[in-house]
This record gives sequence, C-alpha cells and structure tokens, in this order.
Amino acid sequence: MKQQLLGMATALLVTGSAVASAATTQTEVNETLRNTPEIYNGLFTAALIKHVVDTCPNVSPPGRLARVNYFLTLYNRARNMGYSRSQIEAFVEDKQEQARLEGIVKAHLQREGVEPEDEASVCAYASAQIAERSALGRQLRER
Repeated sequence: MKQQLLGMATALLVTGSAVASAATTQTEVNETLRNTPEIYNGLFTAALIKHVVDTCPNVSPPGRLARVNYFLTLYNRARNMGYSRSQIEAFVEDKQEQARLEGIVKAHLQREGVEPEDEASVCAYASAQIAERSALGRQLRER
C-alpha cells in the first residue's frame, strides 16, 4: 500500500523531459533532494497522509487532482534544480529512501502520542487533525 504513494509520484515524474546531469552521481542527487526541505517535507507530508489513510478506513486522502498537483509541484521543484526525470525517479524509487521516510513518519506519529500501527490511535489522531483544521487535517476527509 505504501508503494501506491511512491508509484503515483513516480508516474507523475515520468511526465517530465530528461536533462541528465552526467557530473552528478545518484548518491549526490539523493543527498541533495533529501536535504532540500521543500521537497523532502513535501514527501514526508504525502507519506504521512498515506499512512493515515492506509491505517484508518474512515479517512480519505485529498482528491486526485489535488494529489496530482501536489506531486507535480514537487517534481517541478526538483527539475528546476537541474535534475533529470530519471534522477528524480531513481530517488523516489530508492528503497532506502522509502524506508527512511517511513521511519520518519512513524517517529513523528509516536512523538504526537500516536501508535503508528494501531488503527484506533491513528484514527483518533486523524479525527483530531481534521477537527483542528491543521495543515494535515485540511487534506483529509472523513468518510
């Protein structure tokens, strides 16, 4: 299920044109994108929403158009940094990056007093975020 989020991001990344930066290794690309707050925070938010939606059956994600626009904005930011479609795609598909981001999401939830694998705990968190109209809550919908 968590692969669906990354799959969607990858599908969106495929829409760009390739302008490869031969002098930059994929490790350097990954490090730069990981350390670019606008991009990595965006991926974190998307991963957090995905985790909440996958764990709590009574919560829906933002609509499809909103998701497409969101990922396209992140993609364009990375493209504007000079990275090619294939470099961005490799970053998004990197299993270590996916595991790292999943760990960050779970640690965030734990800091918020939420047990990441407990449906009731995640659903209560989601409902509270929706009620507060927090940045996260504004992107979620209760079914």
